[in-house]
Amino acid sequence: MSDTAHAIWPPYEIFYISSMQFNCQSAVRSVARVSRVFEKLPPQPTHDDIAALPTQSILNELQNIVAQGAALSRYFWPVRKGHENRADHLKRTLSVDEASPLYDRNLRNAIEHFDERLDKYLGAGLVGYIFPEFVGPRPAEDGVAGHFFRAYFVDVGVFRLLDEEYPVEPLVQEILRVNDLLETMSSQGGRLSTCVSHDA
Repeated sequence: MSDTAHAIWPPYEIFYISSMQFNCQSAVRSVARVSRVFEKLPPQPTHDDIAALPTQSILNELQNIVAQGAALSRYFWPVRKGHENRADHLKRTLSVDEASPLYDRNLRNAIEHFDERLDKYLGAGLVGYIFPEFVGPRPAEDGVAGHFFRAYFVDVGVFRLLDEEYPVEPLVQEILRVNDLLETMSSQGGRLSTCVSHDA
């Protein structure tokens, strides 16, 4: 496919499948690691149980899920013009539309120019409580601003990065769904086929 304005040439579809599988599989590994950690908690975890969790490891894995979701998003909604037909082909064959969690603009911007976003975030002059890393229930609002560089609120399943929030479960389910389709397509000749069942 010499012209990126064209849809994907069939012999090249496997390259898109493999490239997107890289992102999906990385996210899936992170999901498995986080799940194993939380599976060890008792049914009614105490504050001490939560405090004993490996906070940094959990947040690293969650940030990777968000980052891989953002990378996948760009296949469907490219940053630059000239790739719309390729993106439309992928959206059609993988049943992805603007209702998908992958469409979230905050997600798509999550790793774009992150260094500059960090400069802006810290340069705004943070006032109140500052939490570099936090895993636990969402703190109650007490009138004092709370700033979370990285946090996971276990009671609502939300990952926060630079005060932007990402509901984890819908994103994970969408990545798992896309991953299942890509695995099936890869095993059936490496073609992006709309004939593959999209029921996940």
